[in-house]
Amino acid sequence: MILDLAGQRCVSEREPELGLGLVSELDHNQITIEFPATRERRIYARGTPVLKRVRFKEGDRVATRAGASFTVEAVIEDRPASSGAGSAVASTAGRLLVYVGNGGSLRVPESEIADAMSANSPADRLLTGLAEPAEVFDLRYRTLQWQAELARSELRGMLGGRVDLIAHQFYILSEVSRRQIPRVLLSDEVGLGKTIEACLILQRLLATGRVKRALILVPESLVHQWFVELLRRFNLWFTIFDEARAQALEASGSEEGAGGADAEKANPFLSSQLALAAIGTLAENEKRRAQTIAAGWDLVIVDEAHHLGWSPQAASPDYQLVEALAQNTPGLLLLTATPNQLGSSGHFARLRLLDPHRYSDYQAFLEETEGYASIAGIADALVEGRPLSAADHQALLKIFDRDPQKLSQHLSALESGGADARAALLRTLLDQHGTGRMVFRNTRAAMRGFPKRKYQPAPIEGASPEQLAQVAREILAEESGEQSPAPETESAAKRAATRAPRYSFKGDPRLAWLIGFLKKHAREKVLLICKTAAKALALETAIKEQLNLNLALFHEGLSLIHRDRQAAWFAEPDGAQLLICSEIGSEGRNFQFAHHLVLFDLPLNPGLVEQRIGRLDRIGQSQTIRIHVPYLVGGADEAIARWYHHGLAAFETPLHGGNDYRDAYHERLLALVAEFGEKATDCADAQAKLETLIAETEKFRAALNQKLAQGRDRLLELNSYEPTRAAALIEKIRAADSSPTLRENLSTLLDHFGVRVVDHEAGDVSLDASQAYVEGFPAIPAEGGLLATYSRARAIAREDIGFLSADHPLVQDTIDLLIKSPTGTTAFCLLESDTPNLLLEAVFVLETVEDTRWHLDQFLPPTPLRVLVDIHGRDRGAELPPEALARDLEDAPLPQFLEKPGFNATLLKNLLEGATELAEAQAAPLRQAARETAAAHLTAELQRLVDLSKLNDNVSNKEIELAKQQVRQTRKAIEASRLRLDSIRLILEGA
Repeated sequence: MILDLAGQRCVSEREPELGLGLVSELDHNQITIEFPATRERRIYARGTPVLKRVRFKEGDRVATRAGASFTVEAVIEDRPASSGAGSAVASTAGRLLVYVGNGGSLRVPESEIADAMSANSPADRLLTGLAEPAEVFDLRYRTLQWQAELARSELRGMLGGRVDLIAHQFYILSEVSRRQIPRVLLSDEVGLGKTIEACLILQRLLATGRVKRALILVPESLVHQWFVELLRRFNLWFTIFDEARAQALEASGSEEGAGGADAEKANPFLSSQLALAAIGTLAENEKRRAQTIAAGWDLVIVDEAHHLGWSPQAASPDYQLVEALAQNTPGLLLLTATPNQLGSSGHFARLRLLDPHRYSDYQAFLEETEGYASIAGIADALVEGRPLSAADHQALLKIFDRDPQKLSQHLSALESGGADARAALLRTLLDQHGTGRMVFRNTRAAMRGFPKRKYQPAPIEGASPEQLAQVAREILAEESGEQSPAPETESAAKRAATRAPRYSFKGDPRLAWLIGFLKKHAREKVLLICKTAAKALALETAIKEQLNLNLALFHEGLSLIHRDRQAAWFAEPDGAQLLICSEIGSEGRNFQFAHHLVLFDLPLNPGLVEQRIGRLDRIGQSQTIRIHVPYLVGGADEAIARWYHHGLAAFETPLHGGNDYRDAYHERLLALVAEFGEKATDCADAQAKLETLIAETEKFRAALNQKLAQGRDRLLELNSYEPTRAAALIEKIRAADSSPTLRENLSTLLDHFGVRVVDHEAGDVSLDASQAYVEGFPAIPAEGGLLATYSRARAIAREDIGFLSADHPLVQDTIDLLIKSPTGTTAFCLLESDTPNLLLEAVFVLETVEDTRWHLDQFLPPTPLRVLVDIHGRDRGAELPPEALARDLEDAPLPQFLEKPGFNATLLKNLLEGATELAEAQAAPLRQAARETAAAHLTAELQRLVDLSKLNDNVSNKEIELAKQQVRQTRKAIEASRLRLDSIRLILEGA
């Protein structure tokens, strides 16, 4: 039925929510449709397939604009005397419909049918003559199956990161994201990828629906780096909240749910589900602090958490903000590479954020940690296959004092030589004791893939006494702001502080060395880190006076955007050769594409030196890192370099316990620097003191390394990574990456919507949505389209192209475009057969209705069920599977079939009732299987938590109660799962 007359009714297949349309104007090329229910007006090309004429049939229940409803008893086609303005072109052929009801006493022109009436349900659409080709119906069914497969996958939310498959990172992802309440401290050593781990966890929780609102708090210098990483690597678009944005949102009153509230009362943090902010910006502004807390979050992530200052007497504003958020937020991830940088009190401060009830007494915490060494000794014996000693058995009795039966079971298994007995006891020790459930810390010693470090000292001969003294004054002045000077150096430090060095490198032999070094390595990237922004600026000026090269700057005096641009320029192959960073560049930034690091000065904080080296020393670094340290022979800087190299071995091996060294030696180093500066021409005494200090430091290092190898660190290392489980997960991800299913299904969907897909030789694809049937195709830029790849390796190598995985937004967006529209919900086909018959193919979706935080999809995702029933009520599904129908069906015009006598709404209703009975029979075993799977999984996890709570106070009652609630809600939701009719196809059998 064509649209050719004003007053005719229609629906838009693309926008059925508009209600019934009314033809208002026509000309040779265009047709204008009014949608009174939504007050919309659309202009279409004549003959567009998007518009379908609406014709209700006898037996349909309809309503009038006046609000009366009636059953259609007859339909009359009536040619109007006048076609109305604008419709003369088609008036010779057009007819209007008149619906007759109430025994013939009611006659309603189609123009008077209620505007909100629509043919949204498959049955309504079918009865009004709306049908799609068979291939579209089949595509919808296959897409529903694919959607269910994606939702059920244990890898959901784990595939989308543009990251290498590094085993320990994905182990932590798996371990943390399976918890209903993820509250952990991620404290892997520098270069092991804490930021990647946090983003992987976040992406997984968002994908499974357990997190909807997330807040990330970072130092101001890292805001834009986090923003770029979240978007570039994980396709997560976060809103950056600074004071300017907060004020703008308040002024507009445009926060979610504001409902016209007064602008001053508006909370800007409600405007976005995913927020990123500098922690200082919020902590130091009482109003913003209150708004942040009041906004409510499901997950809070805090980077560089060691900067949160706390002592038993006081807490910094940053700490107070995070503490308040932690009390009101289910999930909390704290990130720090140096959990002990502030000593035991600093470590305790972060643990009390994660669980203030468990960690409320600092003294009790210290006493508890002393017992970790005995547990670590037993763990070592189990790992190495050594028999347990009598002392080990005594220690186990103390450890299992609240559950001796469990210990007896483990020991019996060990004595009988059970294959998994050692692993089971080790898992119990790690799981039930210490901070293993809250703290994850992987170390370089246990990992592979790190580069070698090569120390390349650059001794500079012939410095004058004044130059030697100047270097000492620089060091004292730069260190004075970090820690109060020792008494014996107080006057020197005060003089240096009051005369902050005005850096001038004119005639400085260190500059001459640097110029020569840059010329020698003209084709290589060089990262230079120094203490202050003033020094960085002075070096820039001095270098440019003597050398013409591309040079980038990175320091706290630049805006965040400017810093990002400078870092990006340095990263470009043809960009800056040299990047000069102040100390701010030694945290958070990754420059692993560079292989030369110049430490132009050395801070008296070993932790900072390790952070500096960590900018290059990361998993994925492809070459040996060359660490260049220029120093004046006989000067204070040589003394510090020698102490670092010989005393700490800090340049060529990773340094552990940096805070311990700083506490032990900072004051003596300051005194030594001052002595070298005052006795530049005769420093024999200072040299002797240096040798003594180096010897003491070597002994201190050996004792500290032995201490760190035992106790808590050893337990954390064992608990933070299980190679076997990690390897199994990585293999599953690799299999998913290499599967052709994603490419085949997505390409078919995109082709359906008119997106142009061009394959390239390298395996890349170009997606052009400029001619798509959907305006503003999601996830594909309107201009230029999208260049993407399905290869993880290719995506990592080419960060300028998209990485298409099952977790990419384009996948779900494209699925939603089809599934959430009426496209493919009805079809009418012919099937050649010797016996005439009428078949109804119905696709139902078995689905649960429950809060997504329970992740019901893992047990019962929305699952399509196909039923094929004939007019006699017989089940024909097995006889005619989808593949056979797809091969043998032929599309036919539905309106002509509907005009024939014998088929009406009552017959369709009977067919649907028969199909529903068959679908319910299919649904029953699916519900039963889902119940059994959920019970096995959730009950086992609940029992594990209950067992843990007997011995490990880290397991809170809240976590156990939440696990019980998940069991109850999951069972209830599966029992209440319903069948929803998604699509139907009439099939007319005959010759």
